[in-house]
Amino acid sequence: MESYEYETLYEHETSYWWFRGLHSIIVDTMKGLGLTADSRILDAGCGTGRNLQMLKDNVTPEGFGFDIAAAASPFWPRRNLDRVCLASVNEVPFKSAYFDAVVSVDLLECDAVHESSAFGELCRVLKPGGLMVLVVPAYDWLMSEEHHKAVGASRRYSVRKLKALASRQPTRIIKTTHVFASMLPLVAVYRLLLPFFRKPSADRPVSEIKPMNPIIDEILFRTVKFEGKVMQKMSLPFGSSIMMILEKVQ
Repeated sequence: MESYEYETLYEHETSYWWFRGLHSIIVDTMKGLGLTADSRILDAGCGTGRNLQMLKDNVTPEGFGFDIAAAASPFWPRRNLDRVCLASVNEVPFKSAYFDAVVSVDLLECDAVHESSAFGELCRVLKPGGLMVLVVPAYDWLMSEEHHKAVGASRRYSVRKLKALASRQPTRIIKTTHVFASMLPLVAVYRLLLPFFRKPSADRPVSEIKPMNPIIDEILFRTVKFEGKVMQKMSLPFGSSIMMILEKVQ
């Protein structure tokens, strides 16, 4: 991700509907998996730390994180995060079988990530019986050249591709579901029409994260939050992201 985008992330993660909705879904998912205040959680690729902060405040204080970008680290103290470090998911700096759960949000698709190595490392640091929650972007046709260049991403996923990665590690898939099903039509129209109405930035790539009318933002957030409640009971067959929950087996 471009270094200047971390400031954008920090400014919008607590207010923008997409982040608020996803973080709410992740917290509810972790609670539903039976994690307790004693559980040790790792947020792999934690960025500016909002997701990790939410997990520590709502699931367990035993939250750890890392990110490869030095530009992300100045924001960690602002979120009162002290168990975080600079590192690559290709070489996770924690001992094997250390965590009860690992969370990875929009990390596997990044340019600097070697998918197989990263998946293996996330599995390695999990205890036997530990849980892995992965969130990745779905559908190659939703790729937006400037946005993905700004956030340093070059891949999107299908359920089949994600399952193929999981099959190479000692894991059992507990659940696979799409996320943001309710938003997919809007996202699809926006992404497909964007090239016709927005010219690429002349000097540097810029992400699509921008301030929104607060009323519209709240409506979108509440829609996603309701969708999250539905997800606790069933898997969604489509959506702009995919969530996979896995258990590490012996």
